[in-house]
Amino acid sequence: MSAVRPVPHPAPHVPRLVFTPHDRIVIGAVEYTPDFSDENGHVLRRVAAPLVTEEFSHDRIWLLSNDRDWRHDRNWFAPESGRRRLAVGATQLSDLRAREAPDVVWKWLVTTRFIEMYEAGACTKSDDDIEHALALICDDLRKLDVSIKPVAPARRARKASRAPTSTRPARQAKQGSRKAYAGSKTLVVHRQPPTPRTLHRWISILEERGFSPVSLRDGRYRSGCRVRQITGEALRLLIHHGNRYPTDERPKIRDLHRDLKAAIDDHNVGLPMGDRLTCPSRTALGLYVAGFGRFKIYAGRYGPDKAKRKFAIITSGLVTTRPYERIEMDSWEVDLVTLLTAVGLWDRLDGKTQREVRRLHFTAAIDTTTKIIVGAVLSRTPSVAAAMKVLRMALSDKRAYATAAGAELPWDQCATPEGIAMDGGPQFNNAVVINAVAWLDQSPLFPSGGVPGLRGTMESFFRTVGMQIIARFPGRTFENVVAKGDYDAEGRACLFDDEQARILTRWIVDAYHGSPHDGLAGETPIACWNRLTQMRGITKAPDRHKLRAIFGIPLVRTLGSGGIRVMNLRYWCEPLVEHFLHHGEVEMDVKLDPDDLGELAVCIDGTWHAAACTSEQFEDVTLEAWIRASRDLARTHVSGAAVTQAAVNAALVAANTLSREASARFGIASVPPTEDDIARAERELMLGWTMPAAADVGERSSADPLDGGYPVSGREDRQPGDDGPTEDFDIEE
Repeated sequence: MSAVRPVPHPAPHVPRLVFTPHDRIVIGAVEYTPDFSDENGHVLRRVAAPLVTEEFSHDRIWLLSNDRDWRHDRNWFAPESGRRRLAVGATQLSDLRAREAPDVVWKWLVTTRFIEMYEAGACTKSDDDIEHALALICDDLRKLDVSIKPVAPARRARKASRAPTSTRPARQAKQGSRKAYAGSKTLVVHRQPPTPRTLHRWISILEERGFSPVSLRDGRYRSGCRVRQITGEALRLLIHHGNRYPTDERPKIRDLHRDLKAAIDDHNVGLPMGDRLTCPSRTALGLYVAGFGRFKIYAGRYGPDKAKRKFAIITSGLVTTRPYERIEMDSWEVDLVTLLTAVGLWDRLDGKTQREVRRLHFTAAIDTTTKIIVGAVLSRTPSVAAAMKVLRMALSDKRAYATAAGAELPWDQCATPEGIAMDGGPQFNNAVVINAVAWLDQSPLFPSGGVPGLRGTMESFFRTVGMQIIARFPGRTFENVVAKGDYDAEGRACLFDDEQARILTRWIVDAYHGSPHDGLAGETPIACWNRLTQMRGITKAPDRHKLRAIFGIPLVRTLGSGGIRVMNLRYWCEPLVEHFLHHGEVEMDVKLDPDDLGELAVCIDGTWHAAACTSEQFEDVTLEAWIRASRDLARTHVSGAAVTQAAVNAALVAANTLSREASARFGIASVPPTEDDIARAERELMLGWTMPAAADVGERSSADPLDGGYPVSGREDRQPGDDGPTEDFDIEE
């Protein structure tokens, strides 16, 4: 088997990748570990055959790193990494259950911040100093609102003593969309800080297992009684009464438990004491009812229609010497009223037009060493989605945005950052963004609020934008009012998001990156990037699999005889086939990358595997392009009619063209889709036609458990539906 495929000629400038001795590098299906590196290239040693080595030039290794089959796991073969995998049964945070990740991340933040204080000389390792330092750290984390876990009203009493952190108005706990009124009460629950002995144990664990957040996973994931405690007639009666909960009678748990107790007492009449049944507890009844799932419960109690509606789903003095040594992220409010006033247009607009003018928020990320803008998004609100898109742009190639805006310089700067500093507002200081940064083995830095100098590089850039970008907006006026002539400033004053995004992108890539920068002693940011990446090297940005793990949209799908079905596309892999043959139709956790429908990640027995799309030509096809193509196919084909592969390919070509046009219009103003967007698209667009079978189904034994045959019994794959609740509700007690 060939380990390396032929690669095209490299670009004139190729960054030099950096490997550590214990890294694992996977090219195709072959695992390597670094053996030697110099200015000419790398020598890699095969893991399966340690006596076999292969040489790779820097150009060749860079091109191979962009291939789909490339994987790079830092320190995979280090002893501490092996001890970590044996001890916690996981490799990265994405392997943990959702309820475990916030606790692990909190432990990681507490431990790393204490280590930083100790190394800076701010404290010692005496018990008194540790307690004082932990008090400061935990108070700071509480203010930063890390890993909030909302507490529902019915569970406050029993969770107040053990819940992590919850700051939520009492009236908002049940209905998050309701605005809090004056004088409303707020429940604040603090995490219990660790004792000095516990902190010493956490530090020892990190030293033994490697400084990775997942090292701090405790053993509670292995706990729990796995033997059924309720059996026989008691179990039958429990099931009988529990099945009455999701019905239109809408009984409450306490009423069902009273009826269950009466049935148990009736059964025990006349029996000796040793043969009498013990009534299951109210908690056991509630757990059985919870097993139905929230959607089924709500649909049974209030009707399917109501259920569908409910569940529709840093300072300038900081010294950095390497590219991506520190990335700063922040948002800036673009006040269009001030902008239009500055250019002399506001007073010329009528009252209706003035009321329609809205504000925009510009979220960006900058490399403090080279001053390169590595991510930028223009949005109506400073949302978490905008922050996540900026973070992904920092880890991805952005040439498509530059090309769509008509820029001449490349916007391909990306790598794995060594540190990330963010504003402490809710756009960045939330569990979603913090966990995404932790997946990069980083602890996000939140400089103190109200001190812009702590993020001097980012704040300086925003000032530059405010001073230089005004002259590039249409609707500008001139100092001499007479000089305007027939220029319709009032008609051009209502600026569109797409036009602002295009102008801003073009200005960033060409004007800002290509202009001399005072902070670089007159060197341009693009020239500084090229020079330092060649001199210092960079850590390769996360591969496709890690990007999918971090930014993939979490979904739950049923595994059927056709594989995993998402957006009318079917996905298979060898572990998935084996899982289907052993377990049949079961629900699976999957993650879908909206920028690449060629593969998705599926969780099988706690391990994530890449499942490939069985349909051809879906590599690097975006979710937006496929939705456009599906809409066209649904309009042009009658309900239930099969679609040929040629029709799908033609629709994809047209949709890709429209998507590129949309990218040219909106650019950085677009936001990534959510789980609700996928559910809505599946309900509205995917039910009028059927995808054709792959042409090589008979040849892909790994993609079809029947090895090219046809199923003769069993149910068809289910139509896509609602995958889970979009808001919480409680089982009525």
